[in-house]
Amino acid sequence: MKILYFLVFLKGTISVKALLVVITHLVCVTFAEVPGKLTVSFFGSSTCGECLQLKENLLKPLQSKHKEKLEIVFYDTDVDSSLSHLIKFENSFKVKSSASQMLFFPDTFLSGFDDIMKHGGAMIESRLDKHPQKIQAAAEETDLGEVLKGKAMDWGFFTGSLVAGLTDGINPCAIATMIFLISFMATRKRSRSQILTIGLIYTSTVFITYFAMGLGLKGILEHIKGYHTISSVIRWSAFTFAIGIAAFSFRDAFVFSKTRDSAKIALQLPKPVKLQIHKVISGNLSGKNLIIGSIVCGFLVTILEAICTGQMYLPYIVAMTQRESLRLTGYLYLLFYNFLFVLPLLIVMILAYFGLKWNDLAKSTGKNMVFLKITLGLVMVGLAVYLASGMF
Repeated sequence: MKILYFLVFLKGTISVKALLVVITHLVCVTFAEVPGKLTVSFFGSSTCGECLQLKENLLKPLQSKHKEKLEIVFYDTDVDSSLSHLIKFENSFKVKSSASQMLFFPDTFLSGFDDIMKHGGAMIESRLDKHPQKIQAAAEETDLGEVLKGKAMDWGFFTGSLVAGLTDGINPCAIATMIFLISFMATRKRSRSQILTIGLIYTSTVFITYFAMGLGLKGILEHIKGYHTISSVIRWSAFTFAIGIAAFSFRDAFVFSKTRDSAKIALQLPKPVKLQIHKVISGNLSGKNLIIGSIVCGFLVTILEAICTGQMYLPYIVAMTQRESLRLTGYLYLLFYNFLFVLPLLIVMILAYFGLKWNDLAKSTGKNMVFLKITLGLVMVGLAVYLASGMF
């Protein structure tokens, strides 16, 4: 009522409409001067030492210092829901190569321990007085299954897995073992049913053993990835290793095309390892219990062959662990890779069941040795390029 009287009193000197415009303007100015909080999102593993350093030595002190202006959201990437947020952020900001530590601002991001520690504090301080808006699209709750569904169709890595898995499966080292295995079964005059039993159980054991080795290596590399310096050393080592294997593969292709002498091939199993594999096969497949013998044989041969087949497997898994989005779908890629790895072995075993002779396989391998070596070299170059894309 008093306000009404006041307005009537002022009516003679200023209109009510004009007064309301002034009041509205003052209210808008008042609210516009209320600063919003700067929302920053940090992603790191709870088991990562460098992540802990960033939180305790940089981010939490800043949050305490600017509690009225700054809000830092901490995500543990060991938790699936946090991982789904990270993937959403990476899509929103078009991140090409993620790191074990990621810090997202409303308008940009920092990746890796060194960049965040060096620039994170200054970037937060510089943005505190700019009335920032919270990141809404990237922070929305999202279903992990939907996110991974899109990521699972990463055709680039899918194609790489397809080529790498098959190339590893037709690796001359693995083929040499196949030749000896078939020749041994021929000398022992195994029946077709026994050949099929040995083939299926042996192949299944190789698949399980190789897959288990990949899982262990993947877990170790993902844990080490949290330590920036060690992770960088591993990436550069894998890159250098892949380039070296590629160079030797091309060299082997050239030498074999000139000499046709397999003894001059550099990338092959050392003679003592070959003899040990032959001993394992002959010792475990000579008895009557073919099931146990095939399992033991498949396990031991896979371990021994890893000296050679690991030349492809190791860089592949290192490349996989460079992308956070593949942390979960990576298990599916490993299954796919290992299926492709044993596929040539499975085909050879089935052909042996139908009468394939070991000398026919040996002749075919000799005819295609140059092609196999060049293919191996090209795939290793591809892996090296993939690794390099996340390092430069």
